[in-house]
Amino acid sequence: MHTPSSPAIAPASGRPLRRLQRQFVLSLLAMVLPVLAGLWYYQQHTEAAGEARLLALTQARAEQQRLSFEQLTEVATSHLQRLGQQMTDVLQKPALGWSPAVWQELSSQGVRRSGSGALIGEKLKPWWRERLGEALVAPQALSQPQLAREVEAAMSAFALMHATHQAHPFFQWSYYYSPREDFSSIYPHIAEPELWQATGTKDTASMLKVVFDAGGTRPVQLMSPTRNPNREMRWTTPYYDAGGKGAMVSLLHPLYVEQQYAGVVGTDVTLKMFANVLRHEQNLLGHALVVDSVGNVLADDEGMVLNAKDILKLGDILPADLRQIPLASLVAGKHSSFQQAGNWYWLGLPVKGKQWHLLVYFSALELQQANARTQQATSLVMVGLLALLLCAAWAISYFFAWPALRLVDFVGRVQNAPDSEAPSVPRAWQDSFHQVAATARERASYLHAVTHHAEHLEETVAQRTRELVEANAVLQDTIAQLKATQRMLVESEKMAALGNLVAGVAHELNTPIGVGVTMGSTLQEKNRELAEQLSQQTLRKAALTEYVEVTEQGLQILMRNLQQAAQLVSSFKQVAVDQTSDQRRRFELAESVQQVMQTMSVLYSAERLSSEVPAELWLDSYPGALAQVLNNLIANAENHAFAGRDDGKVTVTARRVSPSELEMVVADNGCGIPAEHLSRIFEPFFTTKLGQGGSGLGLNIVYNIVHSVLGGDIRVESTLGEGTRFILRLPVAAPQRAH
Repeated sequence: MHTPSSPAIAPASGRPLRRLQRQFVLSLLAMVLPVLAGLWYYQQHTEAAGEARLLALTQARAEQQRLSFEQLTEVATSHLQRLGQQMTDVLQKPALGWSPAVWQELSSQGVRRSGSGALIGEKLKPWWRERLGEALVAPQALSQPQLAREVEAAMSAFALMHATHQAHPFFQWSYYYSPREDFSSIYPHIAEPELWQATGTKDTASMLKVVFDAGGTRPVQLMSPTRNPNREMRWTTPYYDAGGKGAMVSLLHPLYVEQQYAGVVGTDVTLKMFANVLRHEQNLLGHALVVDSVGNVLADDEGMVLNAKDILKLGDILPADLRQIPLASLVAGKHSSFQQAGNWYWLGLPVKGKQWHLLVYFSALELQQANARTQQATSLVMVGLLALLLCAAWAISYFFAWPALRLVDFVGRVQNAPDSEAPSVPRAWQDSFHQVAATARERASYLHAVTHHAEHLEETVAQRTRELVEANAVLQDTIAQLKATQRMLVESEKMAALGNLVAGVAHELNTPIGVGVTMGSTLQEKNRELAEQLSQQTLRKAALTEYVEVTEQGLQILMRNLQQAAQLVSSFKQVAVDQTSDQRRRFELAESVQQVMQTMSVLYSAERLSSEVPAELWLDSYPGALAQVLNNLIANAENHAFAGRDDGKVTVTARRVSPSELEMVVADNGCGIPAEHLSRIFEPFFTTKLGQGGSGLGLNIVYNIVHSVLGGDIRVESTLGEGTRFILRLPVAAPQRAH
């Protein structure tokens, strides 16, 4: 292979560069030679497989043509299905036809609902003329009772015919034939005199006979129950239209009303439509035509059917060798590939659901010529690919490989001589060479600085080591001071909490004990006065009575304050949660909650307490502690949530949130808790009724029991004016308590 050379890129000296160049040339040859061999093999293979490929392409195109025919005929089938349903509905129920307003409008333009001859006539306005066809009645039909229904149904079908013809211009005629062959409707409109002229008749009765004959296909007889017992749609054989539209075929659909034969609806399609499909889907190879089951040719790709003066037969078109093959064998469709007879190939494909077949045929000579044309194009492509490959190899060598090799050589030289000049290379590579040179110079400068710095590195490391040791000693002293400070802060917090607790206890006990001391001194003074009166024998009955009353009142006051003090002391003990005062057992939650409700109903109205705890929620826990929690929460609601209200209600609900945990909610509809108090309600001695009997320990006791004994968690949600919800998360099995 010729390697690129240029005066601007002189070969670099030195063995390393020459070795890299040789390796590159060998690598390039190793890539190019297999590609050339592959192109040669591909040329040989395409020559051998050309005929098979052409046959496959022609068969695929034939399948596309068949699909186009099936789609085309499906449009006609769908049209007749809708038209038949419309006619059947109106024949059964004439009220579904035109409205009286429409009939009145059309009557003013000369349209008749009865009578013989043309019922629509020539007086219609253009808008109506476009949308209506013509209805033709033979004189003998006037005596038939079904005629009125048939006229109503035929008139109502014109709108559907108009819409279909507008969407699909290949429809020539759509029509209805009565089963008696004495009434017909046809769309689009054609004047009665024109029909007489086209059929060569002079009256409506004679003209209808020609129309009902339909080129000898006689649709009414063809679709009758005796000849079409399965009531199928059928295509007729091709014929020439009496209205002058040329050769065509008709699709017919029988109508039945209450199992009675009610006539035929049909549509006519010219053979030109099928020829257009074949010309549009031109074959790559050979010729194509459509033939029916009796050998009539409906369309061909050369236009012979359109130019013929009569309906062509298959034998009029096929070459002599294929004429010898029976029609049934040509269109049998038993093979999925081309068949061969002598010098001719053919393929017959049935059109789905029709009595037609698509036949594609060509000669061996045509196959050879097409294959030669394909190979010629392939050869040109291969030559182009080879030229493109050589150009790509040259471009890669000149613009990439050679500059890259020189860059490698330049990198090796510039390591030892940073001031070396870069060689001449393409402009796209110049920045890379300059960058390498700049990097080499920076590297040399950096190495010089590193060498200079290394001489003083040991001294620097020793100095930094001493600094780190000193900093570490200072850090250790700081850590020790922080730990001591931390211990002092913890003890300070403990003492502050203890001081708050002692202050709270002293404050709460001061009032009842002070009242008790005052009352005790009062009773002592009264008792001394009584003793003096007794010793002086001056005691009177009134004084004794007064003494008894004062003593009784004093004792009551004294007992009440002593009981309050005792309750406060008991509450202070509960703050610490006496862990030996309850027994662990397995119990049902609903039953325990109900027992608490019954107990609390003695103090509060039973109507204010409600339990909605489902059955079969079992706990392995401390029922006494749980009962104490519920008692305190209910009492808290009664004391704080329902002040001044008689309609308050406390509801307890529960649900299992996981196999090992359940959620219990104690909710009230009371006044709610202000947002600024929510974060403090579980603190000891916090109460909004200080001096009104509130100790501020109830919810703190609840908090301690839930966390310490029951092993759960409690939180609160509240909205002013709407109520409060205490939400407890409790384990199904409470944690073990130390004894």
